[in-house]
Amino acid sequence: MNMKEKVDVRELNIQPQAGVIGVFSRLNYKPWYAIAEFVDNSTQSFYSHLQELEKCGVKEFEGDSLLSFLKEKQYSSQIITHLKRTENGILLNGVWGRVRDTLHENDILTITDTAYGMEYDDFARAVKIDSPPEDKTGRNEFGMGLKTAASWFGNIWSVRSTQLGSVYEYYTEINIPELRKNNVNIVEIKRSSVDPFTHGTTIIIREVTKKISSPRTKGKIVELLKSMYRRDLNNGLVHINYDGDPLFYDEYNCLSFRNRVWRNDIDFFFDFDGKSHHVVGFVGILANGGFGRAGFALFRRNRVVIGGEEFNYKPDEIFGQAQSPQSHKLFGELDLDDFPINQAKDGFVWDDGLEEKFIKELKSRIQEYIDIAKLTKKERAKEEDTSQTVSDNIQNQVQESINSSFSRQAEENTLFLPLSDEEEPGNLQTDLDSYKEYQVEQNNLPEEIDEKIRPYTIPLDAVTKCNITVQWTKGNSSKWISVESPDSTSASIQLNINHPFFKPFSNKEEFKTVLEKFAIAFALAEIRAKNNANIDGMISPNAFRMHINNFLRELSEE
Repeated sequence: MNMKEKVDVRELNIQPQAGVIGVFSRLNYKPWYAIAEFVDNSTQSFYSHLQELEKCGVKEFEGDSLLSFLKEKQYSSQIITHLKRTENGILLNGVWGRVRDTLHENDILTITDTAYGMEYDDFARAVKIDSPPEDKTGRNEFGMGLKTAASWFGNIWSVRSTQLGSVYEYYTEINIPELRKNNVNIVEIKRSSVDPFTHGTTIIIREVTKKISSPRTKGKIVELLKSMYRRDLNNGLVHINYDGDPLFYDEYNCLSFRNRVWRNDIDFFFDFDGKSHHVVGFVGILANGGFGRAGFALFRRNRVVIGGEEFNYKPDEIFGQAQSPQSHKLFGELDLDDFPINQAKDGFVWDDGLEEKFIKELKSRIQEYIDIAKLTKKERAKEEDTSQTVSDNIQNQVQESINSSFSRQAEENTLFLPLSDEEEPGNLQTDLDSYKEYQVEQNNLPEEIDEKIRPYTIPLDAVTKCNITVQWTKGNSSKWISVESPDSTSASIQLNINHPFFKPFSNKEEFKTVLEKFAIAFALAEIRAKNNANIDGMISPNAFRMHINNFLRELSEE
């Protein structure tokens, strides 16, 4: 940077009477949302000009000293000497950032970024009231955030900005008491020469009226800013510091249950008042529940509008009362880019029925997660009591019954008796149709399979054995059993333990043992009935009933 040229001063009419700006101090802002207005402007400036900013990075100087970098950029010896004596030195975050002095806490609030910066037209628009940006698709869509937030925080505020590649820096100061006293709406914009490699914006607020002094308030601001800009912080492109400390956001872990991780993507549309609304994101169940962590974070344009610990969105229709299990465990992130937002960007404009419609549509798609979140730890433990030990116990008991009865019957060649005359089928075509319907129903597998596979070897006669596997399922299917039998000597059984009929007994080991025996008899009866089919492949239900009766009788014998 060489000797500064003469300062050029321009006057700008900020349009409304000065008293209007003073009203901003009475807005219903929370400190974190007011600060977020500045962060929105900075991050949007960064993302809108990401390519230009990346081109001026310092990657080519990786491994070199900072001195080499500065000399290569042709900075003067005076500037380099000054930087050496500056306490904070140079901020290196992928691009070169200008050194800013840290001002006294509570007296002066400083917001600094090293984003793209502004040329005159954008600078003037940022200062004028009711002057939205040309591009309204970003986070700064209303063009009011800087004015309202700065005026809310303090009586005097200034803006200094330089656009990347520009040789000019722009500065103005808004002194609200002076403007009101003199009843004027004219401010001066000062233009001065700067190094073209300088870029970014600094806002300084003096005579602060909203103090941020208590540790509690500071802690809440930090936590909510981390939450609000979690995606920016975790994408590796953006760095945000508060009070000199970098912000980081840690993702929550999801519950592992029924051999799956409970996190699922959400993506759906619904119509309301003639407009389509898109909802995308994810829903999950916390591994370690907590009332503050649970709930939905509602995003718009990748920034949280509603959410953060203790402030997450929890409609009663989904979360129930404050002490309900799901209010401590259900969480997620939902992007609502199609939804209208208020000017403070701390809530949605949806009191016309849009919110109710959104809740209804969302709930219908996450009912399974609501049901799982309602389960207490004790209930989950009971449901999962088909542990390795229990599984082994069931298998041992069933196999013992097989060994004591089927082996004996196989030696006597009495396992498969011919059908008696009284059990011959009546209407074979009707029987066949019924069985085909039955097969279609039973062979629809449940959605979720998550228990151990237990194998059984059953001697059918002195030389023939049948290999059967049994697997518990925990799906939503209304089918209680599925049997696949590729040939006469093997079968795979899947039992839905969550079937409404079995559910009351599903946690009792004795019941599971009995049910497993019954399922094996069921599969063997199917195999035997298929083997007894006539030349046209017709199967008698009477035959199936006779065989299952025989197998159950054998399995019941000690």
